[in-house]
Amino acid sequence: MTLTTADYSVEDFRTRSFRWAKECYEWSRVPFLPAGERVGRVYDVVGPRNLFGEDSLFINLGYWRDNPATLDEASRDLARLVAREAELGPGDIQLDVGFGYGDQDFLWAQEFEPEQIIGVNIAVEQIEIATRRAAELGLAHRIRYQYGSAVDLPYPDESCTKVTALESAFHFPSYPKFFAEAHRVLRPGGKLVTADIVPRTTPTTRALLRLTDHPSPLPKTDIFDLHHYRRALTTAGFSNATTYSIRRHVYTPLAAYLTKRLRDPDMRRVNPALRLAFSHPALTLWGPWADYIIAVGTKSP
Repeated sequence: MTLTTADYSVEDFRTRSFRWAKECYEWSRVPFLPAGERVGRVYDVVGPRNLFGEDSLFINLGYWRDNPATLDEASRDLARLVAREAELGPGDIQLDVGFGYGDQDFLWAQEFEPEQIIGVNIAVEQIEIATRRAAELGLAHRIRYQYGSAVDLPYPDESCTKVTALESAFHFPSYPKFFAEAHRVLRPGGKLVTADIVPRTTPTTRALLRLTDHPSPLPKTDIFDLHHYRRALTTAGFSNATTYSIRRHVYTPLAAYLTKRLRDPDMRRVNPALRLAFSHPALTLWGPWADYIIAVGTKSP
């Protein structure tokens, strides 16, 4: 039986308090790390004990359109949506960038049966845990994981048929560089699919986008709303680039679910700072500013 959040629930209060203090200390050090190490370190510190699932180690907000009962099932539905958009199936060589603890890959391997899934990540602990879990499930011959950057993918040109990034691309150092790398490693006809958190299209967002699109004394920054995202995919060489929002099937139902979930006894294992960040008041504050999009691009034959 592969690990789930339940395997990390047994801690006394003293042990939990010590862990929380250590986690907060480690998070305080993250800004002083080299830029390429920060995101990986944040997730290594979060670890499996600080997840909100009940029977999985998924790390995403879920897709709630069909009224799933738990975050685990909503997360599986999000993985299925990405797979359907990618037209994932037998014969595919899939590169999954930012795979968490591997749950989405296990689902894809079992339900969509690609020939091979190769995971790339910069969080060392996630690589170790996902590798162990794949072996426990008897999937090690079809799924493998390695350290690598999204903007410098360690794979040859035209080496895969699908590239996916499920709720991870917003962490990448540069969208244009990631899109260019995804286009490079895809075979003609291959697809890139992301499920991603981006700013909503607002007057403020549009003003910032105008600054990044024109000469300016300010530093250039990757600021992408739904429309700019699609243009960047096209600029990277993808044809039939599409983006659409699923935010109404993410933030509001997630907030409703977490209002109840955070009261469960096993949630006492989660760091209070994370519980606060995903509480209903916090989601009410930052949710309206965030969009949640699905993006699809095809490499021309």
